[in-house]
Amino acid sequence: MSTVIASCTRGTATLPERFTAVAGTGRVGDLVIARVVRVGAYPRVENTHGRDVRIRAGDEIVGVLGDRHSTTSIYGGLPAGGLAVEAGTPADLLAVGGVVGTAASSPASLGTATALELVGLAADESGRVISLRSKAVDTVPATPVVFVGGTAAEVGKTTFASALVHHLAVRHGMRVGVSKLAGTGRLRDLLTLADAGAHCAADFVDAGLATTYGHSPEAVVGAARHLMGRLTDEGADIIVAELGGDLWGAGIPDILGDAGLVAAARALVLVPSDTMASLGADTWLAQNGITIPPVHGVPHRNVMAARERMGRGMGVRPVDPHDEQDMERLVTDVLLPTLPAMAGAR
Repeated sequence: MSTVIASCTRGTATLPERFTAVAGTGRVGDLVIARVVRVGAYPRVENTHGRDVRIRAGDEIVGVLGDRHSTTSIYGGLPAGGLAVEAGTPADLLAVGGVVGTAASSPASLGTATALELVGLAADESGRVISLRSKAVDTVPATPVVFVGGTAAEVGKTTFASALVHHLAVRHGMRVGVSKLAGTGRLRDLLTLADAGAHCAADFVDAGLATTYGHSPEAVVGAARHLMGRLTDEGADIIVAELGGDLWGAGIPDILGDAGLVAAARALVLVPSDTMASLGADTWLAQNGITIPPVHGVPHRNVMAARERMGRGMGVRPVDPHDEQDMERLVTDVLLPTLPAMAGAR
């Protein structure tokens, strides 16, 4: 038997060297010890180093109780009053990053969720249950931010954000802070953004949320504001912030509607699954009164066809993150005119 400490546990203040298991009512953000009963949709769990570790029946996982309302992956969470946790309580692995709850549905392409039985709530040696520590603030620093969102999961948001980070850092010598502000926690995406040349990096798990599903608007917006302040304090000239999943979920409408975050925003990059999704995203922004200037990414099934259709149907020229000239136009025409002179001239 092996034990994997999942990456979403990094939102705690500290992790003890040894865990004890206790019974009780588990709530969102509480750590749990779970034993694998049957390997299903997720045969691996991401550990605190960002490495996916294969799991087998009988292995143990230290994960985090939470909700996940994915349209492309597993949908599930916790009962409204919390989950009664004792040895043998059935549960499911809702995400590779270690989110644990009860699965309500799963796409046929994934199969059923990996089945778990809970050993207990994870506690320190004194018996105190360990929970993620939520961090939220009321203010937003003036550091410019570029949001990168999309019309679905796996459409290329991290790819676009990484290309933008690299271009700003290498071509323009800027200190770029990177973040993932919404979605389901996983260290891989943050490491990918950081590896593109970022000066500093932090995501919502660092702010104490294993996912941003099922939380109040105040918690999600407060965490986003905290992350903006943290990256500013670490010296970022500009922040590239990815929004996971699609624009409808995970608290993203609350982030895009917050006055303080909107004031700091310079652009909202929309990465679509196809050209019709671009039009839908544009319409959704208008219907919801979101005023952040949109920049359309290009779907990568056929770039030439996408350019032609979006130009004819929407009057826009979408940005290809793999095209240096496109990225330079985005930076020089859209971003640099709105940034402090010292940032662009570093």
